[in-house]
Amino acid sequence: MRIAFWGNFGALNLGNECTLAAAVYNFRVRLPQAELLAICREPADVVVRHGIGAIPLSQPREPYEGLRRPNPLRMLVSLGREVGAWVRAFLEAGDIDALLVTGSGILSDEGEGTLGLPYELFKWSLVTKLRRKKLFFVSVGAESLTRRASQGLVKGALRLADYRSYRDSHSVRILQGVGFRTEHDVVRPDLAFSLPRPPAGAAGLARAAWDGTRQRRVAVGLFNYRGRGVANAADAAAYQAYLDRICSLILWLLGRGDAVRVVLGDFAYDEKVRLDVRAELARRGLDLTNPAFIDTPAESFEQLVEQLGSVDFVIASRYHNVVLGLLLAKPVVSLSYEPKHNALMRDMGLGEYCQPLDDFTLDRLAEQLLRLEANATALSAVIAERTATNRARLAEQYDLIVRTVCGSSAERRREH
Repeated sequence: MRIAFWGNFGALNLGNECTLAAAVYNFRVRLPQAELLAICREPADVVVRHGIGAIPLSQPREPYEGLRRPNPLRMLVSLGREVGAWVRAFLEAGDIDALLVTGSGILSDEGEGTLGLPYELFKWSLVTKLRRKKLFFVSVGAESLTRRASQGLVKGALRLADYRSYRDSHSVRILQGVGFRTEHDVVRPDLAFSLPRPPAGAAGLARAAWDGTRQRRVAVGLFNYRGRGVANAADAAAYQAYLDRICSLILWLLGRGDAVRVVLGDFAYDEKVRLDVRAELARRGLDLTNPAFIDTPAESFEQLVEQLGSVDFVIASRYHNVVLGLLLAKPVVSLSYEPKHNALMRDMGLGEYCQPLDDFTLDRLAEQLLRLEANATALSAVIAERTATNRARLAEQYDLIVRTVCGSSAERRREH
């Protein structure tokens, strides 16, 4: 049996990687003999990171090597390449038993062109069904869908599915808003809640690197806010304001006797923000060798889990930094850049510990953190209980998908 996972994997977004890791782990537990495959952005990274096979989801769009062709000829070349990509996808789909679009905010056209992810999603969904294979959308998230063409492609892909679940009610509302009917679909938690539990003692080992005199350890997550302000003057000013507030937060935490662990969620984009933060903190007089300040970046989601496991509280903007903090039963404050954060925090009993990333204030953040600390024991218990419920709901979902795939595979064998 061959199971394929489709998504934006291999691009150094640790949130996307942890959703793939969760799916791989759960299918290995339930179907240990199955061959697992990722259809993804960067296959080489996925092979190394997850230990499964991988193929590119799209045909590389190579430059024309300086050749100047008339526009009609360029169009013909592009059309030929795309026909070849469809043929390749059709042949690949014939070698799988099921295609799973696994988690993450994949139902989105933000930053995507005409032939971006919505188009690729429709292509692979259609060829999967043309080859009479099962198609599942599993705890997917919907975010920005502003272009009519993208909306049509996403809705077309969803209509082909044998099963659809969304990671929150916010995603359901977005799809309903663009005219997609969801009454036969279900809401299931983000797949990261089905990751294997960290081994006992892992958090203690991670904490051992900290300055033992500190009473509280706080993770502060960074975010590539406004693309670091490179697009225009307004974005540059907004990014500088974000940088000022994040650095003020870190200095306030250190000043009151806390230790600070800086965490990233997307190594491709957030690493430069980390370097900007270091430069600003040094300009403000912080000794960057201070043992109470650690900002070594995680290079895998496993390292990110270890980092979050070493702290007592989490302040984050990256969605899966928040999810992983909750998975570890850490009280979290979310600096939210998208409604999906608010939906998640409400579901986990932490709705009052959010504020918008665009205009968060240090005063309010300090008040929220102090309240979080005062209620930490009770909140951690609520978080742990809801995390266990999420894990159980996801286990039921995996069991259903496996039964469906196995039943379909058996039926095809009988037909032959």
